[in-house]
Amino acid sequence: MRRLASIVCAVIGALVLSSAAVAAPPARVTGHASGTVIGVTSRSFAIESSGGRMSVVNALTDAANLVTAGDFPYVYGGGHAQAGIASIGIKGPGYNGRRIGFDCSGSVAAVLAGAGVLEPTSGVPNDAGIIAELRSEHLIARGAGHGASEVTLYDDPGVHIFMDIDGHFFGTSDGGGGGNPAGGAGWLDDGAPDATSHVYKRYHLVPSVIQRQTIFERILTFQTGGHAGVTHGLDLGSDVHVGYSQTPTGRMTAQGVS
Repeated sequence: MRRLASIVCAVIGALVLSSAAVAAPPARVTGHASGTVIGVTSRSFAIESSGGRMSVVNALTDAANLVTAGDFPYVYGGGHAQAGIASIGIKGPGYNGRRIGFDCSGSVAAVLAGAGVLEPTSGVPNDAGIIAELRSEHLIARGAGHGASEVTLYDDPGVHIFMDIDGHFFGTSDGGGGGNPAGGAGWLDDGAPDATSHVYKRYHLVPSVIQRQTIFERILTFQTGGHAGVTHGLDLGSDVHVGYSQTPTGRMTAQGVS
């Protein structure tokens, strides 16, 4: 009986060790990036570097990929201080005074800024304000877009906004519950039920915007991990080289700046 019990314990121990090995979190990766400082806070900073010349639709897609890869949580008011840069936001859902992220209009503005449709680092109004600004500059028109390459904004004024980029939905939600588990911004693959809701007004980028070439502005936001010394001496407009670690989900923490 003792021998049998020892065998059972050994098997269970092996299973526990095997389970622990499988459950071990993936290691962080490290990397380097260079660019111009466009935003600095005590807990984060952002740099901008050119991602090359391309079509507006491709630039919007790359900007949406960049926001999605950042794995930012939903933070009320996040991304409003400067278009394209995740921020701590204001008191509301997801806010804790430390966490940086985007809300619905902040994330849409980040993508538009990355493609030069909105001015990068400019202040971001609410969803209705974004629509008003784009309409005043004759960049959008009423109705959903059509054709092989189209971009449509869906806005429930004062409540929520998301977008369709060339047939793919992006935002913090489109009514289907898909996307980032933390509620943050990213690509959405859930049928987009809100796209057919009568409460959402539709606006599409006009052909003159869709057909032009633009410079994709690659905006990278780094967290400091609570080490204020990382951002010491950083000046807006200065060119820097950043060494960072990155979690498997995509969040980047600066390890050093030169």
